[in-house]
Amino acid sequence: MSYRFFTQSTPNNGKIMLEGEQARHAIQVMRFNAGDQIVLFDGTGTEYDALIDQIEKKRLWLSIKSQRVVPRGIKASITLAVALPKGDRQKVLVEKLVELGVERLIPLKSNRSVAVANEKVVQRLQKQVVEASKQCGRNRLMKIESESTLANLSGMLETDALKLIADPYQGQTILDVSSRCLEEMPVEVVVAIGPEGGFDDEENTLSQELGFQPVRLGPSILRVETAAIAIAAILGIGLESGQTDAGEVE
Repeated sequence: MSYRFFTQSTPNNGKIMLEGEQARHAIQVMRFNAGDQIVLFDGTGTEYDALIDQIEKKRLWLSIKSQRVVPRGIKASITLAVALPKGDRQKVLVEKLVELGVERLIPLKSNRSVAVANEKVVQRLQKQVVEASKQCGRNRLMKIESESTLANLSGMLETDALKLIADPYQGQTILDVSSRCLEEMPVEVVVAIGPEGGFDDEENTLSQELGFQPVRLGPSILRVETAAIAIAAILGIGLESGQTDAGEVE
């Protein structure tokens, strides 16, 4: 098993330094020694096979043995705009969306929101993205955007994005949407998911004016994170690129 660590450093003459939380985990938790081999990934699609040369108190020095571009992505960009649930359910949400290939998560501020996404919350979610990416083998980090309202959402999206809004009572099924995406292959698929109390009448009217189309997820009323995970799973599997490896990069 190859242990994976995230790095924001760039190799210099075949050498790279790992520091911060990632180095602490490798030194204090995993107890790696000089001569051990690990895998580094940079969050943009490149991963490195690296050999530990030297261990200091809070950093590692490594030699790059090989590198390769392995995006492990899906064909279309999936953005989920989600009214965040409370507490640990946020961690579950982020972890599963990372595993399922979602490109962006936009915390959505709704009239019935139960949680806020201030700067501290966004930073915590970003750390969870890194940890989930380490575990699942993803090399491109899911982006966590700043909190947005439904009214401001359109300005954050591609011009020709397919815009959907989760609705338990009306609209196409998510399976129908997935089949449609395979035929039309939009540049970006965006799904807005409301809070536990749902979007209010004002927001539902606004979503129609902004071009969001309702999509149904089944006969049950799903919790926020369940709805997001279901959407990501169905769209992600339907739009899977099949690209799992790539050639070595010198």
